[in-house]
Amino acid sequence: MTWLPVRGVRPAVRHDPTSETRPWVEGRSISRAEAADILARQESHFWEFKSGRSGGAVVQVIAAALANAEGGEFIVGIEDPRSGHGLARWRGFASLEDANFVQQAMVDQVEPPVPYDIEFLRVDGRPELGWACLVTVHKSPDVHRTARGEVPQRRGAQSRRLKGTQITDLSLSKGARSYEDQLLRDYTLEELRDEDELRVFLGRYSPSTSAERFLRRQRLVDRGGAPATVAGAVLFAAEPPVVVPKKCSVKIARYETGEQVPDRRHLKSAPTTVDGPARLLIDRTLAAVTRIIQSVPVLGPDGALSPMAYPPEALKEIIVNAVIHRDYNLSDDILISVFDNRVEVRSPGRLPGHMTPDTLFTDRFARNPTIVRLLNKYPDPPNKDIGEGLDTVLSTMKAAKLREPRFFVEDNAFVVVLEHTPLARPEELVLQYLRSNPEIPNRIARRITGIASENRMKRVFHRLRDAGQIEPVPDRAGSRAAWRLKRD
Repeated sequence: MTWLPVRGVRPAVRHDPTSETRPWVEGRSISRAEAADILARQESHFWEFKSGRSGGAVVQVIAAALANAEGGEFIVGIEDPRSGHGLARWRGFASLEDANFVQQAMVDQVEPPVPYDIEFLRVDGRPELGWACLVTVHKSPDVHRTARGEVPQRRGAQSRRLKGTQITDLSLSKGARSYEDQLLRDYTLEELRDEDELRVFLGRYSPSTSAERFLRRQRLVDRGGAPATVAGAVLFAAEPPVVVPKKCSVKIARYETGEQVPDRRHLKSAPTTVDGPARLLIDRTLAAVTRIIQSVPVLGPDGALSPMAYPPEALKEIIVNAVIHRDYNLSDDILISVFDNRVEVRSPGRLPGHMTPDTLFTDRFARNPTIVRLLNKYPDPPNKDIGEGLDTVLSTMKAAKLREPRFFVEDNAFVVVLEHTPLARPEELVLQYLRSNPEIPNRIARRITGIASENRMKRVFHRLRDAGQIEPVPDRAGSRAAWRLKRD
């Protein structure tokens, strides 16, 4: 990377919408490899390409849409992939002044102006390709409207126009300042920039940049001083619980019971505590939970015992959501409980903003947009499919023929329950068991069907008896009672 002496260009600073001054911008040359990395990106919830021929109206929409979501980046001066391949798509501006409309659109034509950083990039040794304008739009506490009065919001790889109650919901959600922005008195820029995880992150980040420049540009440190933010610590600190004043670990407990309300006597051992920067915390938690789950024997419909198993995608999505969407203002750890018949994930904090359990699959709102956005910048991000995670949980559980997960708010936590209960009807499971075993007592039937009530299980037996499918085993009563397939 080569820094260029660009006329009239000074070191970049972020734009403060409350200020009357425009931000300075910077120009730099990047290597062809870095340019290739940019061109290879896929448009997503956080990234979009715009042609240099785009007008201010186009810039208004993408800038406002990102500011009305979790923030993100767009670059002006790169053509759509359908227009060509490689550097043939790089069609930048001949001069920085030619791109003035980009800043004008964000400052003068969006109400209120969006908070942003801006820099100009050109390819080393290829000045004829011109300057591409890279814009980073930061999350905002405001609802932003275009000059036409429209309120767009980024969802997936599209900018969608909100209407009616959607705008009202967005306004209500925007009101609170996220705890991830809080400054940490005892954790500074100097400490954060030396973290190993930040080195790993920046080693794969393109275009390349220094640690301090990245941290300041992404607002992970105080604008005028040294303190780092909670988001910076959660993302990159080796041990976030040491520097964040609130609890932010994951605890994993194994209960040897299937009861709905367990107590300490059911604990197999002391809960395991998992720590680390967000990416590693997710990986370590998934590995630990998977090991525990695989140690739990499950009675199958055929009567054989086998290790409990869940779709890996479902487990990962639930753990990712717990880490990135929890309320870091609450001094509590994420609690994952593995039972004989289910896994429960309890994430501190009620649902953010206007979200309810009924709108989980139709609306979205991130409590910690900086954590969500920057975690998505890893080469293989754990939150790759923004907005589709819970759909993945549903589809993979269904494909595994397990019951649909349950989502609910309890006390001051959001709870997800993955039941290891087959999707098949209880009657089908009883008959399947009896095709491989001579008889089935009530307690075994409850284990394979997931039915907790003894009386409810009896009603299943009675329906099969009335249908002529099963009969009671003769001379067996009380705790010894059992059923078998009806004999001719």
